[in-house]
Amino acid sequence: MKKIEKILKSLVPVLGISSALAFMMSYFIFETLRPKMINFKPITRAEEGLMNYFGIGLLIFLSFCLLSLFQLTRYLKKAKKISLFYLLLLVMNILSLVFIFGDVALLSDIGKQYKYGLSQPEWSILYPVTAFQLVSSLILTYSHVFKLKKDGQTKFVAKDSNIFMVAQYVGFICGSMGLSSTSLGFIFPRSSLWMLKIHTLMGTFILLIPYALILGYWFMIKAQEKTKEWYDEKQIQDLGKSSFLTLISSLAIMTSIFFFNFNSLEGVISVLWFPFYAFLVLLLFSLANLYYSEKN
Repeated sequence: MKKIEKILKSLVPVLGISSALAFMMSYFIFETLRPKMINFKPITRAEEGLMNYFGIGLLIFLSFCLLSLFQLTRYLKKAKKISLFYLLLLVMNILSLVFIFGDVALLSDIGKQYKYGLSQPEWSILYPVTAFQLVSSLILTYSHVFKLKKDGQTKFVAKDSNIFMVAQYVGFICGSMGLSSTSLGFIFPRSSLWMLKIHTLMGTFILLIPYALILGYWFMIKAQEKTKEWYDEKQIQDLGKSSFLTLISSLAIMTSIFFFNFNSLEGVISVLWFPFYAFLVLLLFSLANLYYSEKN
């Protein structure tokens, strides 16, 4: 086990530095292709092949984000206190992971629009997204090398309360992003419900990945424990209050949405109601748990 920990401690910084270099290289790749694509000039096979290098860089960054999230969660499991700094690291890690799928989607749209002679506004989004990923890879790498030290940890944590809290934070982050994304679908509906279904399905799946990973890690820890008590007394009380509050609030909100869209139930709402409800419940439940956990 200690050997694996040593390997991970060495591997994460290497992947982080490699990711940063890949994003730096991606700027030159984009600047080679963008002028030609926005002016609809022919692209050689060699130039088209440059995107393969960016794809390899994304795979390296994906590995870095997953291992970084795993290491950060393991550290927070025994941390004396989950400070604001580590919460920001967690948010940065999750956003970086989710944005990888955004990179792929943006490049796919750019390629299709270039092929059909359409404008490519996605370039203006791709640049800041990859810049954020570059900065996050550097900050996360620095944190893994210099910040994640055992001197800020306790040897034993009762009932793994920190992992429970981390799960709520991740739920709040994923719920917020998912609710924002689906809400935009109501405000700026797509012309085709079929396209909306595809984007909604893909977006929902992607935004739930970090929450599924942290829940999987939490279940794995609980399965290895000798005691079969998954929650302490306070957590049970907090879960009960959070569940009741989530039920009442989500029912009121969904009832309002139903009546406001009563005359167009076959439209956008027919696609977005379930992901909106799922992310709403996740956000409310996680937020309520965080509130009650901090209250006492």
